[in-house]
Amino acid sequence: MQAMKLINQTNRSLLIAAGGLLSIVVILGVLRGPAIAVGVLGLGASVLIIAFSSCRRAVAKAQATAALSKADDRLVNLVEVAPEPVLICAGGRVVYANRAALDSLHYKSPDEIIARDFLDLLDGRERELMEDGFRQMLSSGRPAPSSEVNFLCRDGALATLDVFYLITEFREERAIVLLCRDVTERKQLQGHLMLSDRLASLGTLASGVAHEINNPLLYVSMNLEYVTSELQRIAGQLSGRDGHKAAELVPQLEALERPLHEARDGAQRVKDIVRDLRSFSTGGGGERVWPVDICAIMESALRMARNEIKYRAEVVRQYGETPLVEANESRMGQVFLNLLVNAAQAIPEGNVSNNEIRITTATDRAGRAVVQIQDSGVGIPPEVLPRVFDPFFTTKAPGKGTGLGLAIVHRIVTALKGEIYIESQVGVGTTVRVILPRAKNIPQPEETRPISAPHDVGVKEERRLRILLVDDETSLGTSLRRCISRYWNASFVNDGRQALELLRHDSHYDVIVCDLMMPEVTGMDIYEELSQSRPDLSKRMLFMTGGAFTERARSFLESVPNPRLEKPFDLAQLEAAVRAMAVN
Repeated sequence: MQAMKLINQTNRSLLIAAGGLLSIVVILGVLRGPAIAVGVLGLGASVLIIAFSSCRRAVAKAQATAALSKADDRLVNLVEVAPEPVLICAGGRVVYANRAALDSLHYKSPDEIIARDFLDLLDGRERELMEDGFRQMLSSGRPAPSSEVNFLCRDGALATLDVFYLITEFREERAIVLLCRDVTERKQLQGHLMLSDRLASLGTLASGVAHEINNPLLYVSMNLEYVTSELQRIAGQLSGRDGHKAAELVPQLEALERPLHEARDGAQRVKDIVRDLRSFSTGGGGERVWPVDICAIMESALRMARNEIKYRAEVVRQYGETPLVEANESRMGQVFLNLLVNAAQAIPEGNVSNNEIRITTATDRAGRAVVQIQDSGVGIPPEVLPRVFDPFFTTKAPGKGTGLGLAIVHRIVTALKGEIYIESQVGVGTTVRVILPRAKNIPQPEETRPISAPHDVGVKEERRLRILLVDDETSLGTSLRRCISRYWNASFVNDGRQALELLRHDSHYDVIVCDLMMPEVTGMDIYEELSQSRPDLSKRMLFMTGGAFTERARSFLESVPNPRLEKPFDLAQLEAAVRAMAVN
């Protein structure tokens, strides 16, 4: 339209100029003669020809500009409705963004992004690379290969776009067109799957490490208990005797009790760590839920988080009365561990006495269990707080967090029909409140009479029980036999086949204490063989297990009625379990 107006104006101007020229020629012909008039006419015609040519060129340029503008408008109309993001950059600035681009980058209107420096839209790690890439594309005239680019959204989130580049003219400027595909969700899903795979591998590794620690830890602690009890027995015998030699030995023996006690305490700490590690890594028996004590789970999580907390804050416990909740012990441990680690990492190191993590448990008016974790850390900014449960959202430095911790916590809690709330104030700290419904089906504890250990004073057995110990770990088997042989007749074999062969010829054992997982012939194989040939013996089996790592083992433990001892156990637990089986 503008080009047509320009053409019409030019034609009118030329006609007016031609008319004026003819008028001048006529006047000169009358006044000065024909020769002068002809000369002026030729000069005027030359000027008109030059002017006409210039006007034609201007008109052609205007027409070309109009055509380009029309093409730009058609391009804009085409990409505006495209389902994928399109950005156009010229002079280092954004000159166009379609609706899909605004949605991907969380902008509400084009005015918020048009004319902005394009590099300001990029994550810091991308800016230098993109600046060099744009410079090379404009200087060479060749588009760069497609690439994945992390864009910084309006609200601070990251969006990953797969970008294909084009070089073109847009509104009379050299421009770079970015044809994009939003792959943010796909990248998040890939990251989630990779993290899940890593966590599964880590869980398998941790579970395997815990299992490998179990056996040596068990026979170390058993031998410590044995040596301690023997020293006490010898000291007691010597103290009842007269003589200078006995008087010298008793203090020396008593002096050995302290380092032995410290060694036993250390072994017990390792036992607790192994038990917690196995519980967290194996999933505590899959995704099944049952009534659990949240205070006990919290203590387990505190032990796991101890190294994160001890250099940052003191732990204050305010445990009130709470009901059992129906949950998976491992998953609840994961919830508490994550919240404790977050609380610890919000507190700078080195000022322990002035910082605290306060843990409070209570029961609300609806009878639900309430767990509150309050820290004196740096706090969460108000603009960040609404997004803390979003998957992959993190304010931690690269490599320090995945952005999945609180998202997983939220998913676990809500799956249990619970609630989770976060309150925070910058410079004051953060409070996380978890509310879980009371367990409905709580099993009633069985009434059992107290079981005394066989070496307790006043306990007299009609006969010495015969015990068969079966474990592929020779050191463990010999230490168990040494401990219980003081009051029972104990035999030990370190092979499943030997155990079956022995039982074929000698079946007069009161209790068979057998490891569940052994190479070649397992405790499960022994049980199944005895169930066919000697059902009475299979009922006398007491299983030791450091974890059911196979589907067969898990199904087996769920299906058989026999009791089990979870490694690492102590001597009192073993004695009580053996006596209970012998009584039954």
